[in-house]
Amino acid sequence: MSMIKSLFAKCAGFSGGIISGNSEFPQFLILGLERSGKTTLLYRLKIGSGWQDIKADMERMRQPNEDGKVEDPGYHYEELSRFFSVGVWEVPGTEAMRHLWKLFYHSIKIHCVIFVVDGAESEDRIDVAKRHLHVLMNEAELRNTCFCVVINQRLDDKLNPVYDEKEDVLKYKLGLHELHPSIDWRTKHFIINILELKGESDKEWAQVMMFAKEILSSGKGFGLKL
Repeated sequence: MSMIKSLFAKCAGFSGGIISGNSEFPQFLILGLERSGKTTLLYRLKIGSGWQDIKADMERMRQPNEDGKVEDPGYHYEELSRFFSVGVWEVPGTEAMRHLWKLFYHSIKIHCVIFVVDGAESEDRIDVAKRHLHVLMNEAELRNTCFCVVINQRLDDKLNPVYDEKEDVLKYKLGLHELHPSIDWRTKHFIINILELKGESDKEWAQVMMFAKEILSSGKGFGLKL
């Protein structure tokens, strides 16, 4: 819990989470079940493909060392500025930590939720992801928030896409085809191979940011000048 408090303290100097109005510094929150690709997404955007062994390194950093300590606490914060300046928070998605997601959007004004779903996920975990996603969409603190659902398109051992974009079944399994109008206008899903992103300027990510900019600039939402 002390880690969460320190992260919130870091936000105290940001206008994005504290002050309302069109001069805000937007805050994005990356959520999703564990091992869906959230951390990889954040650091592919921040440093591109320069961190070549990111998957192996993150796995190692999350294992306790001889002293029982974990090198990576699981919470990450970075600032991005390619399209417009944003602060991005990435939070663990384990079963225990999902109960703490609300602490972030209760304490910080969140303008956009990036919800990551593994395109090769099991049916049971897709149902769990759907349940958490819809709870978030209906939270009072997130009633104007933009939702970008990122389906992580992994590749199999033969370098073939795991997820069939033509069928796009997760759109339906996640209930994105039947959203209430108050949510539907500010929600869109994207199919992206997260591991292959080459930084903020990657054309796949550009689509996400252009949608987020459209929603955050809308008078129906926050009316930000980005």
